[in-house]
Amino acid sequence: MNNNILYIHIYMSDIIAITICVNYSDILKHVICQNIKFFRLWYIVTDENDTETIELINNFKLNTPEKCNNISILIYKNFYDKVKFNKGGAIKFAQEYTHQHHENSNVLLIDSDIYLPDNFLDKIPNKIELRTLYGVSERLDYWSKEDYFNDVNPHIYPYGNKFVGFFQLYNNNLFNTYQDSKNCSECDMKFIRLFRKKVNLDLSVKHLGKEGVNWNGRDYSYGKF
Repeated sequence: MNNNILYIHIYMSDIIAITICVNYSDILKHVICQNIKFFRLWYIVTDENDTETIELINNFKLNTPEKCNNISILIYKNFYDKVKFNKGGAIKFAQEYTHQHHENSNVLLIDSDIYLPDNFLDKIPNKIELRTLYGVSERLDYWSKEDYFNDVNPHIYPYGNKFVGFFQLYNNNLFNTYQDSKNCSECDMKFIRLFRKKVNLDLSVKHLGKEGVNWNGRDYSYGKF
C-alpha cells in the first residue's frame, strides 16, 4: 500500500464489516484499499500483541482523508485461552459490539485475505432480508503474490459457494452470533444453521493464499505476502 496516495471513496452501502486479523497484516495490506470503500464501517479484530496489524490500521487512518478512514480496531484478549485459536469467540465479541452500537445494520463477516471485486455493490440486493444468509458463488485462490497481482493461475475453492466463513452477509436484527471455537474450523458451519434461508450472490471473490493452512492461526511455513 502506498501511504502517499489519498483515497476518495463514495459510500453506497450500509454494510458494517467484521474481519479477524491476527498476524495477517502482510495480506490485509493488499486488500484494505479495495474493500474499505464498500463499507460504512469496518472493524478489524486483532490480538493486543499483534503490533503489525495495529500499526497497519493506525497508519492507514493517518494517511487517508478522514471520510475514508472508516476503520477501527477491536482488541480481543481470548484468542489463545486454552485453545489454538478462538476465531469463533473473536467473531462473537465483534458481533456483540456491533449489535450494541449498530442494531439492525447489515453485517459482513469477511476474512482478511479476501479481495472484493469492483462490481461488489452492484451484486448486493437493495434490501438484506431477515433470517437470510448471503454468500458468494465462487472463490478463486491465488497461491502466490505474483499470481494474485497478475490475476493468473487461480485455483477454484471447492467450498466457495457453501456460505462458509470467509464471506457471510446478513442483517443483525435477530442477533445471531458465532460460538467459541478451538480453531478456525466448524464455527462458521454452526453459524450457518441459524439462518432459515441462504442465497448465493452472483459474485466471485479473490483469496490470497492456499486453503486450510491457517486454521490453527497463521502458519508462516508458506512465507509472508
